[in-house]
Amino acid sequence: MKLKYGRSISSKLNLWYTLLMLVLCVGLIFSLITTAKMAQNTQVQQELVRSVERNIDEIEVENGFLDVESDFAYQNDNVYAIVFSEDGKILGGEYPEGFPSDIPLAEKQFEKYNGFYVYDTRVQFTKYDYKIDGESGEIVSSEVEGADYYTPFEGDLDFYGDDCEISCREAFEIAAGLSGLDEESIEIINVKNYEYNDDPIYEVEFFSTEKAYDDIWVRGVTAESGIDGIWAVLIRLALILLPVILVLSVLVGRVITKRALQPVKLLSEAVEETHDGKDLTKRIKIDDGDPLITGLADNFNEMFRRLELSFQTERQFSGDVSHELRTPTAVILAECEYQLSRDDLDSEDRESFETIEKQAQSMKQLISQLLEITKMEQNNAEQNFEKEDLSLLVSAVCDDAEALAQKSITLTRDIDENVILPLDIMLMTRLVTNLVSNAYQYGKENGTIKVSLKKENGRALLSVADDGIGISKEHQDKIWNRFYRVDKARCREEGCSGLGLAMVKQIALMHGGDVTLQSEIGKGSIFTVDLPME
Repeated sequence: MKLKYGRSISSKLNLWYTLLMLVLCVGLIFSLITTAKMAQNTQVQQELVRSVERNIDEIEVENGFLDVESDFAYQNDNVYAIVFSEDGKILGGEYPEGFPSDIPLAEKQFEKYNGFYVYDTRVQFTKYDYKIDGESGEIVSSEVEGADYYTPFEGDLDFYGDDCEISCREAFEIAAGLSGLDEESIEIINVKNYEYNDDPIYEVEFFSTEKAYDDIWVRGVTAESGIDGIWAVLIRLALILLPVILVLSVLVGRVITKRALQPVKLLSEAVEETHDGKDLTKRIKIDDGDPLITGLADNFNEMFRRLELSFQTERQFSGDVSHELRTPTAVILAECEYQLSRDDLDSEDRESFETIEKQAQSMKQLISQLLEITKMEQNNAEQNFEKEDLSLLVSAVCDDAEALAQKSITLTRDIDENVILPLDIMLMTRLVTNLVSNAYQYGKENGTIKVSLKKENGRALLSVADDGIGISKEHQDKIWNRFYRVDKARCREEGCSGLGLAMVKQIALMHGGDVTLQSEIGKGSIFTVDLPME
């Protein structure tokens, strides 16, 4: 690429710079005005909602009667709380002066009326809480609270708490029976056991579609604050200062642009001749020139040198560590195999050795993969390129994947016959296996995987498409890096090493091709490998 100059690069750059600063200043003024109002509304809304939600926790039903506890704040920090019955009658609290009393109740809507902000929420008494003596089965206490959401209990009800004479299930049945609710309407939320005053207690919480009391409403009301005046002063100040800043920015930018453009061409040409973005061994050579350019060139050269050294050191370290770890891993596996062969090994020790063996096997596999990809990157991997039928290879991998599949996923194929090209059988098998395995691993249950191999303009296009979870755009450029995992928690559970796609990328490059990704969250991914036929 060569630089092409028009009538005046400096003038064009100054014009664009001036327009940019103008847009930024106008945008900043508009943002200040918009943000001022949004900031006020957001702050007031958050304080109002927090106040109402805190008050809800102080309302419960005991023995069929509504109980508003003493901690309920009818007025707190200029927030007024009013409690209504289901039909809209005031049960407690009062409106601030000047607030219209005919505003209808609306569930969780933040509104503004006549200079007041309003937030309403409905309380439905559907969460039952019973405390039961674990020895006698007697009810210690019971209450019903409002429940906006709940998580169903998935634990075991057949356990016995410490010092308890009855089981957890019996405690639940006692609570459910005394509640008088239809058992089909009950959904267990939580059951736990603890001691209170040295007595074993079961606490049983469950949700029911049957309400213990008519719904009530809690309304929060607060007046507008004086923040509008503060923001108005700031906005007026900005309107005065921003034009001045704009003029100064344009003048300073003009001077800087004029001086900066003088050495740019020389440096650009030098950099263009010395690197293509991949070869870090090249250096910029400038015999004579502006000190700024020569200094910058030296910095580029030093950066290239350090990057080259860093890559070499990192690859050498990966290879050395992989070699060094193979021996202790083999010793661990041999020792586990010996211990597991003993007849006098008790079950607890056997389980421990089996766990160690499983983890050591995972470590062995990870070391092997790391060693392989390091050799590929250093061009030290053994390669045996011959003319082979990629169609047969892909079909064989698909057959193996279907036989070993652990999910109900349908694998379809669209494979051209006789796709012949020079390839290393072992490496290409690894590439296809990794892509198909990933599709099964991240595909959805009862979904589909489509493996396609086509000849197109002297190239072989292999694609593996799934309709699984997909990969977000922010991760798509990073998945080719070693040890990069999008969902670290899931990868730990399923034993992912984070090397599979890095290996796929490296194998494709070794075959003179490349691999690309198209993906969308919730719709799946398509990995495409582009290989030359010759």
